Amino acid sequence: MKQLKGNLLQKHAVVLVVYGLVFVLITVGAIYSERFLSVRNLTNVFRQAAYLGTAALGEMLVILTAGIDLSIGSLVKLSVLVSAILMDGNPDNVLMAVSLTLALGLSVGLIHAFFINELNLSPFVVTFASLFILQGISLTITTKPIGRSSKEFLLLYSQKFFEVPVIVYFFGLLTLLIAFLLRMTVFGKHIYAVGGNLTVAELSGVPVKKVRYGVYGLCSLLAAVTGLLWLMRMGVGDPVIGKELELNAIIAVVIGGTSLFGGRGTVSGVIGGVLLLTFTDNLLVVLGVNQFVSGLIKGLIFVGAVALYKPNKGFYGSSI
Repeated sequence: MKQLKGNLLQKHAVVLVVYGLVFVLITVGAIYSERFLSVRNLTNVFRQAAYLGTAALGEMLVILTAGIDLSIGSLVKLSVLVSAILMDGNPDNVLMAVSLTLALGLSVGLIHAFFINELNLSPFVVTFASLFILQGISLTITTKPIGRSSKEFLLLYSQKFFEVPVIVYFFGLLTLLIAFLLRMTVFGKHIYAVGGNLTVAELSGVPVKKVRYGVYGLCSLLAAVTGLLWLMRMGVGDPVIGKELELNAIIAVVIGGTSLFGGRGTVSGVIGGVLLLTFTDNLLVVLGVNQFVSGLIKGLIFVGAVALYKPNKGFYGSSI
């Protein structure tokens, strides 16, 4: 029994550490600021976590296969612009705008997978190039706010159920769906297999190319969803949205225990990483700390997380 408990603690070490750090941040915030634990501030924190978390869950799927997607920030930017232009304040255009935006996201992901699968290009090269292509398209469309959300779509941002924003419920449902996908489906097992050992996966009959099409498609689809969530908040298509999102998403995924080498990672760990970054940003704002310090802290957290990673053993020597 003791050995079993020890194995469980070791297996979930990174998740425990991450949530422990989140608790420390909350404690520090409560001590130094009276408004840190106010309903208004916590509501804002969890809304921010939903935006980052939606993108991070998609990034996690790609990283689990030992890939990476550096373009999600630019895709979020383009998705916001496209949906705002198509919606143009007309409630009759909402369904069309949402559908075409999601189709755009899915198409971009499938194109990434095509170049990676069929042309045998590096995921880093493909998505790094896509980052600039998508950003260029966005800035060609406009360099200032454009289009607008319908009032009905915009109202979803402020809607609450039992004092909890609807967007938080949406993110919670999305989290459960991704967890179910990874733990309970054959596709989920194939994702871990491809990232764990590509050669063995191929010899075992795992459809590697189909898995890549799936994860890159889902990653970009969730980036498009993130863009729609931002439009719901901002009300207009703003080309500054999405800045550094891909970096924040990758940092959240890695500090949550997902291996950059693929094959290891948990949804609970990623959510912990998202909360850690979100509470860090919020605490610095509440305390009036210079915003550039936030980037420094995130960088140090990321370097520390990668340094603590041990190939074949996971974080802190665990086998997550």
